[in-house]
Amino acid sequence: MTQEITLTLEDNLLHKAEILAVKQSLSVRQMLSDIVARVIVQLDDEKYEQAKRAAFKEMDKGFHLGGMPASRESLYER
Repeated sequence: MTQEITLTLEDNLLHKAEILAVKQSLSVRQMLSDIVARVIVQLDDEKYEQAKRAAFKEMDKGFHLGGMPASRESLYER
């Protein structure tokens, strides 16, 4: 599903956008749509990488589980 939006640009900026779009064999609408999509994907990727780094940092610190480690004998008792 797509939805149209209205975008206001200064005349000189719109003219430059038209030139860039023609060079890429795109309409201005398609070129701007592609640019917005790339920016959103990039921001999502950056958030994911930031969250991943934070999680690895926490894992590197380790977690205090309390108490003494189990002995080998108690682990293998039946």
